[in-house]
Amino acid sequence: MPVEKVKFKSGGIHCAGDLYIPEVRRAGSRGPALVIGHGFSVVKEALPEEAGYFQRAGYVVLAIDYRSFGESEGEPRGQLFPLNEVEDYRNAISYLETRAEVDPGRIGIWGSSFGGAVVIYTAAADRRAKAVVAQVPVVNGRRWMQSLRTSDQWLALLDKLEEDRRRRFQTGEGARVPVSGMASQSVFCAMPADAPIIAFFEEAKKSLKTWRADLVLESVEKIIEFSPESVIHQISPRPLCMVVTAGYDMIHPIEHILDAYRKANEPKKLALLPYDQLGLYTEPGRGDAMRVAIDWFNQYL
Repeated sequence: MPVEKVKFKSGGIHCAGDLYIPEVRRAGSRGPALVIGHGFSVVKEALPEEAGYFQRAGYVVLAIDYRSFGESEGEPRGQLFPLNEVEDYRNAISYLETRAEVDPGRIGIWGSSFGGAVVIYTAAADRRAKAVVAQVPVVNGRRWMQSLRTSDQWLALLDKLEEDRRRRFQTGEGARVPVSGMASQSVFCAMPADAPIIAFFEEAKKSLKTWRADLVLESVEKIIEFSPESVIHQISPRPLCMVVTAGYDMIHPIEHILDAYRKANEPKKLALLPYDQLGLYTEPGRGDAMRVAIDWFNQYL
């Protein structure tokens, strides 16, 4: 599958993207396009399968690395500031508008996990996102961060964030924190998780050469301040589809997503798929989720 490596400006720096162009678009006709992004610290190297589904369905696809991740510029590395990632999506839309293969009136956005959070907020802010699919999205940063921890762990996290804010004020440099760790062992990290999620990130170390296992601790502070569900109603009258795992999912609690879905206005769709928390990243779950997304984009783009 041929991929064009591109760069686009966002926040004064260059973000990296992988551009997938269907053969029909190479003939000179304009058509629909998508910006796609992954979740919590994950890079665009993890998205060729999803991009391939969309490309084969006739979409120009731009898979992006958020600033300070993967092949994108930005220092310090691993600065997961959600509103910056929203800006990266919006600037990726601007880049697609310049492409001869793209109809600028038919651009959609797709994101998974924390990328699902980012696309909800992006769609609420930017009318150029004509349709959105949020796959297992985080919908409220504070509620999400708290749900992953015991009461004592939550208070310890808040203490650490206050310490880090004082440190940044005094030295100009903040602490770093592992992306994930075992919740049952009270490992201090950005996203406490269970054994399957830890194994997912261990595999990322091996297979994703640009992925790194730590973040700037300030990222957690910014995530706690981030609430896509507070703006989800603003997406309408543009269409929103949320694709959700109906099985066990520690990282994407279904009750959070259902609460946010109720706040969204029409047109909207909730697709409950019979998989656990990682089931949409391998077959057959990935294919099922992609077919839901493609059907939605086909209907509205």
